[in-house]
Amino acid sequence: MILETETCSTIKIAYRKVMKLMGNRFEITVVSEDEANAYEKIDKAIAEISRIEKLLTTFSDDSQTNLINRNAGIKPVKVDKEMFDIINRSIRISEITQGAFDISYGSIDKRLWNFDKNMTELPDPVIAKNLFT
Repeated sequence: MILETETCSTIKIAYRKVMKLMGNRFEITVVSEDEANAYEKIDKAIAEISRIEKLLTTFSDDSQTNLINRNAGIKPVKVDKEMFDIINRSIRISEITQGAFDISYGSIDKRLWNFDKNMTELPDPVIAKNLFT
């Protein structure tokens, strides 16, 4: 879809790209007079989302998240300042929300809940109850 607007006799168009990133649908839109500039900005946004995914994903053995998980309770792990700040901010958000936000979703039993390609529906409440009784 292209949206045109006129401002001071210049035409601005909304350029869009839809992609699957981080396992989710992203639609990135840039409004610009210049198509090449718009797609350059869209590509920069995609690169940043991909960078964040590489940092945080649990689907890659070499991510910092998996390094932390592999060494949990065993030994300290040195992480980038950005990762350290994300964890600290997550802890603060968890405190503010009285635990409604939980960075540790990965501690959930994978037989019950797993954010992978194979999960197509919510867990059965009866099975969930039986797993924890």
